[in-house]
Amino acid sequence: MEIDHKIIDVHVHITPLDMVREDVRKVWMSDKYYNDELYTSLVKNPRKLVELLDEWNVEWINLISYVAKEVMGFGYEFVEFVGNYAKEYPDKLRPMMSADPRDQQAVEKLETFRSKYGCSWIKLHPVHQLFKPNAYLKEEGELTPLARIYEWAEGNRIPVTLHTGTSIFPRARIKYGDPLYLDDVATDFPRLKLVIAHGGRPINSWANTCFFLLRRHRNTYLDISGIPPKSLLTLFPRLNEITERVMFGSDWYTLGVESIRKNAEDLYSIGLERAAVRKILHDNAVAIVSPN
Repeated sequence: MEIDHKIIDVHVHITPLDMVREDVRKVWMSDKYYNDELYTSLVKNPRKLVELLDEWNVEWINLISYVAKEVMGFGYEFVEFVGNYAKEYPDKLRPMMSADPRDQQAVEKLETFRSKYGCSWIKLHPVHQLFKPNAYLKEEGELTPLARIYEWAEGNRIPVTLHTGTSIFPRARIKYGDPLYLDDVATDFPRLKLVIAHGGRPINSWANTCFFLLRRHRNTYLDISGIPPKSLLTLFPRLNEITERVMFGSDWYTLGVESIRKNAEDLYSIGLERAAVRKILHDNAVAIVSPN
């Protein structure tokens, strides 16, 4: 169908496969939608990606980065890659920054990424970085650098996206994807813009937890990346109650995602009101990055 407005995608991956471990690379390349020629060209040339986004009527995207040496194989060099990749197209490609939650210099590194690349959004991936999102609490290990990341993001009004739900990559630890841990984060950092990625998918009880958190905490948001649009109302049958804080993410270019455009079109076909879909596809992302 024809979408008569711009799209914003808050969750896109452009990951050089020479940075990842061999077993991760094999899983990535095994997907039915993986096109080696296209993906290689996108990784090497951001202009190719921008051209594709223009073709799909995409206003801007968040480009994911994070630090997960043990599981994925990449460290801070991946954050640097994403920052450099996006720098020629700052209006179209918005690099996300990240840090190791065990790194005593985590906040200093985030300050550097913000000043060097203009990063204004943080991504943390507990399932690949192997930590509980509430591990800053004394009873959970008192991971002080993690608390400092949240404090810094809260003070600077920078959104933080945290992965919830599963992962099929080797060495990932699914237990860290339980969204219940985010209740502590939302409570202890009430001004933090806390974005719940993937809505706990594909585990129904975790989706229910995410929905509860969104209703309980006004500082929480849902990023629907990784959820096939046609499954969205199965996981979130009361989505219409929270559409003011739901944002579109495709999770492209990763497993099971054909394209940003296809996911956006499918979202219009699931029975939500058109005004609500427009908020999800565009307006809510504009609102979360506003300085207010």
